[in-house]
Amino acid sequence: MNNRNQEKHFIVDILFVLALFGVFAVSALALVTIGADVYQHTVEDMGVNYESRTAVSYILEKVRQNDTTDSISLATLEDTPALCMLSRIEDETYCTYLYFYDGHLKELFMREGTSLGGQVLPAGTDIMELKDLTFSYVSNDLIRASLQTASGEFHTFYIHIHCNATE
Repeated sequence: MNNRNQEKHFIVDILFVLALFGVFAVSALALVTIGADVYQHTVEDMGVNYESRTAVSYILEKVRQNDTTDSISLATLEDTPALCMLSRIEDETYCTYLYFYDGHLKELFMREGTSLGGQVLPAGTDIMELKDLTFSYVSNDLIRASLQTASGEFHTFYIHIHCNATE
């Protein structure tokens, strides 16, 4: 009889260890699943923030780099609104255009007055993917820029032209 009690006690010990291992395995799996979900949401949020901040920061930094007297204005390229930032290099005037075309924020640097025969818009460099970008004057020294990121977020910001000379 003593042998049977030891066998039952041994089986109970094994079942307890197996049950404890099962609880540990399920808990570990649940923790990994929750962690992966949190990580996925964090990565998605970081992507959306990166997309939004990059577009706005890029445009604002280009304006800051080129904000000299009468150098920033709104223009049109093949009936597309663009932000034009003039610069002088060796007695030549060049314009850096920022505009929206074919689902992208584009940048084009070209000598003022140059014609590409109707192929200006595709010639620009893709900066980043957007759904929409518009520029409009609020006043002589204030431009409103509105954009919609590829993920669908809308952002409107204002560009103050510090060096706009008014006489």
